[in-house]
Amino acid sequence: MLPNTSRHVSYCRLCASSCGVLVDVEDGRIGRILGDTHHPISGGYTCPKGRRGGDLTHGPGRLTTSMRRTDGTSSDGGRHVPVAAAEAVRDIAARLGEVVARHGPESVAMFTGTQHNFAALTPLMARAWFRGTGSHKLFSTMTIDQSAKWVVAERMGTYLGGRQRFEDADVWLLAGTNPVVSANGGDGDGAVVQNPSWTLRSARARGLRLIVIDPRRTETAALADIHLAPRPGTDAVLFAGLLHVILAEGLHDKDFTARYVSDFPQLTGTVSSVTPAVVERISAVPAEQVIETARVFAGGSRGMATSGTGVCMGPHSNVAEHLLVALNVVCGRYLREGEPADDRAVLTRQVPARAEVAPADRAYRRGFRSRIGGLRAIRGELPSGILADEILEPAPDRVRALIVSGGNPAAALPDRDKTLRALRSLDLLVCIDPWMSDTARLADYVIAPTTMYERADHTMIMEPFFPTPFAQFTPAVLTPPDGVVDDWRFFFDLAAASGQPIKFAGRLLDPDNPPTAEDLLAMAAERGRVPMNELAAAPHGRLAPRSDSVVGPADPERAEHRLTLMPDDVAAELRSALTENPASARYPLLLTVRRIREAVNSTGTRVPGLVPGGINPISVHPSDLSSLGLRDGQHVEVRSSSGKLRTRARSDSTLTRGTVTLTHCFGNLDGGESGANVNALTGASNGVQTINAMPTLTAVPVVVAAAPRSRRPETP
Repeated sequence: MLPNTSRHVSYCRLCASSCGVLVDVEDGRIGRILGDTHHPISGGYTCPKGRRGGDLTHGPGRLTTSMRRTDGTSSDGGRHVPVAAAEAVRDIAARLGEVVARHGPESVAMFTGTQHNFAALTPLMARAWFRGTGSHKLFSTMTIDQSAKWVVAERMGTYLGGRQRFEDADVWLLAGTNPVVSANGGDGDGAVVQNPSWTLRSARARGLRLIVIDPRRTETAALADIHLAPRPGTDAVLFAGLLHVILAEGLHDKDFTARYVSDFPQLTGTVSSVTPAVVERISAVPAEQVIETARVFAGGSRGMATSGTGVCMGPHSNVAEHLLVALNVVCGRYLREGEPADDRAVLTRQVPARAEVAPADRAYRRGFRSRIGGLRAIRGELPSGILADEILEPAPDRVRALIVSGGNPAAALPDRDKTLRALRSLDLLVCIDPWMSDTARLADYVIAPTTMYERADHTMIMEPFFPTPFAQFTPAVLTPPDGVVDDWRFFFDLAAASGQPIKFAGRLLDPDNPPTAEDLLAMAAERGRVPMNELAAAPHGRLAPRSDSVVGPADPERAEHRLTLMPDDVAAELRSALTENPASARYPLLLTVRRIREAVNSTGTRVPGLVPGGINPISVHPSDLSSLGLRDGQHVEVRSSSGKLRTRARSDSTLTRGTVTLTHCFGNLDGGESGANVNALTGASNGVQTINAMPTLTAVPVVVAAAPRSRRPETP
């Protein structure tokens, strides 16, 4: 290393993997980032965006001070100008107070996004502030990509003994997820998160059979023993067909279903008509592949089916996710009484596992009710699909002030034109972002936060994603610019300026004596099993020893609770999925969204040189390109029933014919090729789910044609 270079051990916080890294700092700036080969979980692995963490911190456009939009009455036309964070907080508190005084607390809302969730303190402090507002209008990216998982728990119930683990599985099914690229194989199950390609190859070498369901031969599908490529939007039918084979052939776990399922005959009867031939007709998966896959999955002794956004963002997503979980239930893929319990809680409090069921509660029937469609909150959150309507639809309690923490709703929400119109109409929009994202550019105030290597942190909230009990603490590696603040500190100061009490980790904080980040991190982890001083002394992180806890017996008062696999509304949704054809003569292609290694949602899309070509092309099968009269690299126009966009075509033989793909969360307000945002093509016209108002964001019917030539202005 150079004389002025120091090396620091830390971990990346761009996604749930939390890969261990070595950060070389040269004269106060990140020179390079390497994988930490001594890291017990990631073992030296890093991804392209992780290695470019220095650009996310020092790159052109990174905000080093908060910004305030001028009122636009002067010659500057409403530009953003620097403002001290403390002054911005006082102004925001005053304006929020005025909004609440005039319109009540429900006129205030908060939207939280991806990067909000990868700092341990931010979600806790943001929720503490939000509780003090008295508003119920909380939104997040969870309800725009995977809220079907919440709906399933509410309609089916939850087995409380824990799920089987990837580490000792002999079969695993991945649906609508590409962990080799996204480093996420499911919802907090510890499957395929760290060093995903190596993890999958190693698992197969020890005998695991891997099943991948995706309309594209993804990087993960290329490693699979079985790859099913269904027509986009037909996941529910395919899962019902797999259940049909398993139940018709008696391959299910009879003991588990008899003990923990209340309506097994209803499930059997409902899927009895979804034969492999029906699946082939609707989803284009050959019947023999359906049969083989069902037998392989049910024939394993341990292993699960897990899904990603490809299932949860498509049409019929609630019933599709429900039937996927039903596959796990009928095959008994859960830990039984007396088995070693899942003990990944290290910094969080471990909840005893019991071989019992928390029955379907349908709490969404009792949550706060929105005036938009009568939809109710699920787990304290309203569906993000109605946020624009909550802002635009006239009413005394319509949203007039919105705080956005770590998200970019201007790029992420459906019906882009409507979303932008809603954001522009707010009385107050505040965005916490180190970059001038699309949302930040519309904001009245942009709070410039520290980036991940400028703050102390620990892995408490990422524990469910780790394959084994593990925790890591990192001090700040860099000295942050003078004008930035930690995300959590903004919410702490905002609560104090608003006169709200600040309750954190069960105690009231003193606004006149602000805690440090290290203080709060210790408070948050005080019920864990590894003391903070011990964790701080292990720079590469610490593997916690396996506990001797086992899955306990059911509480006698809850021993009779059962899972509900086929309630009437789920059966009705399956019937709908069996009769609808998403494509049409007018829109013959089905657009799916995909992820790339170089970005996490909108984070990384504008780092120079990181995304190949710097644009968001639409991928098309070579035969489809030929039949459409298009060529690779040609400028094209993509149209749906909701809108249109322009981009370039890219030939991609990994696709099935009739399927095209775009990466989500691209785009900017200036348009152009880098502005190809998939949500210009989405909206209510493509259908929304009941309960969670989840719009169809993948498997969207589209047509692709040569882009019309832009008209050139006439020469005067």
